[in-house]
Amino acid sequence: MCKILPLFVLAVLVACGHALPVEPEREPVAILKSEIIKKVDGGYNTVYEAADGTSRNEEAVVVDKGTDEEALEVKGSYKYINDEGQEVEVFYTAGKNGFVPYGSIINPEITAVAEAAKDLPKPEKVEKP
Repeated sequence: MCKILPLFVLAVLVACGHALPVEPEREPVAILKSEIIKKVDGGYNTVYEAADGTSRNEEAVVVDKGTDEEALEVKGSYKYINDEGQEVEVFYTAGKNGFVPYGSIINPEITAVAEAAKDLPKPEKVEKP
């Protein structure tokens, strides 16, 4: 019995290993452009493009500089080719008033709610004694 159990366990492990799906190796994708430009004030610009149609562009600027409300406001977009071969592009803004995505794959209700939330009053900061 003691000799059969290790062989049984080994057989189960081998069978499970063969049952796992194996993803075919993918070709590496060439990066055509990749730039990050950092600004002295903390803002930045970034651009990324790949040979498979993937890209990203983003610009961040500092707002309310030198105050307690100082923050980055970001505008950007990203693009890719989905499994059906269609180009998908998403645009967004992000900052102290939240993240707002919009694009053909973003449910318009999500965009509307995020846009409306930007205008809601923010809770006042309570200062510690």
